[in-house]
Amino acid sequence: MRGVDTGTDLQRLKNALRRTIATLAAAVLTVVWLAADAPPGSFFQGFEQNTSGWFPYVGSTITRRPSGYIPPGSDPYAPGILSASGMYHARLGLGTDMGCVNGGGTQVWRPGPYTEWGGESAIFPPGGYQTRLDIYLDVEWAKTHIDTRFDWDSAINMPDGSFRRDFVFNAGTDPLGFVISASNNGNRCGAFPANPGRLPVHIAESGWYTFEHSFTGIAPGPLVVNLKITKKATNALVGMWVLSDATDLIGITVGGNAYGWFVQNEFPELAIDNSERTGILSTPNCELKISDGGWILTPFNDVGTFGGNAKVSSSGVATGQQEYQDHGPLSQLTVNTIDVQAVTCNDNRDKASVFGHASVDGTGSHEYEIDLEDNGEPGTSDKYRIFVPDIGYESGPQTLKGGNVQIR
Repeated sequence: MRGVDTGTDLQRLKNALRRTIATLAAAVLTVVWLAADAPPGSFFQGFEQNTSGWFPYVGSTITRRPSGYIPPGSDPYAPGILSASGMYHARLGLGTDMGCVNGGGTQVWRPGPYTEWGGESAIFPPGGYQTRLDIYLDVEWAKTHIDTRFDWDSAINMPDGSFRRDFVFNAGTDPLGFVISASNNGNRCGAFPANPGRLPVHIAESGWYTFEHSFTGIAPGPLVVNLKITKKATNALVGMWVLSDATDLIGITVGGNAYGWFVQNEFPELAIDNSERTGILSTPNCELKISDGGWILTPFNDVGTFGGNAKVSSSGVATGQQEYQDHGPLSQLTVNTIDVQAVTCNDNRDKASVFGHASVDGTGSHEYEIDLEDNGEPGTSDKYRIFVPDIGYESGPQTLKGGNVQIR
């Protein structure tokens, strides 16, 4: 919604959401870690034990409910439904009406809960990633509650970890059931589900539907996002939209995942299940060992020394350890890896990237990416790069001044 046609009220609340996420991060770190690895690892929350990794916002609620749950009241939404899988799902309670203003005057705007998918990211995974959420669509309820809406958003960050762009399913009700389209906007002031320019689809059969975002592209090329709805019981495709912007360049203006957010939810007890974000995966069948050690000059002429190893099995299990030290004077720091979560390589096995989490100066858990290039022995024009996005450290790809990189 930032940088596109939205009102200032929406942008103000989005900024508040970012501040809320930052404030909550320290408090929820332990709970979220139990539910998922932080990026670039994967995230899954099926609500079988709790709602960890999901957060209420602006009065909205998210509550774990058993399969077969019947909401209170004389006109409940999706009463008695079975969970999409397992024995539990979640229900969303209505939030505060914040109101927004467009050409038609003041409109209803009820922001709903959000997730960070286990942690926001600044690194776009090689091969891209997907986010998914199952949402129950109660068609009979929809037919008697015309023009009730929800907007489900999966957003992308920039390489510095700040917000870049939203990709939103815009859903509403009509006499046939549900009408859904997709855009980069949300709420009644920024989007219209039945907009004929957005290729809306109609859903006239109740059930669980999977709402999937696929973020694809190869650096430094453009980001392409496929938004897809499938009927969970049959895996039948219901609708698909492709969104792309020429200025969204992977590794330049596009980083990793931001939040998933119900920008708007007017459905009391909207049912959701199986929230998921895929993580960075090792290149299939990229079985290799890496050893590296040497020194480089950073773009600011600091001396950077490095050393370590990594390996990945044919099944994709990655292990190893890496250390990097910038000796200053401009950017003195020491990076020690906590884990190696993935290793990717090219077909020739002369280029590889290592991903995971690291401490910086002995503290914290920070995303990192180390890119290595083996151009011959001993260390002939080998290259090294380290990127730690949340502290803004980027060495850039540098030819070794001494040392060696071996990929074998």
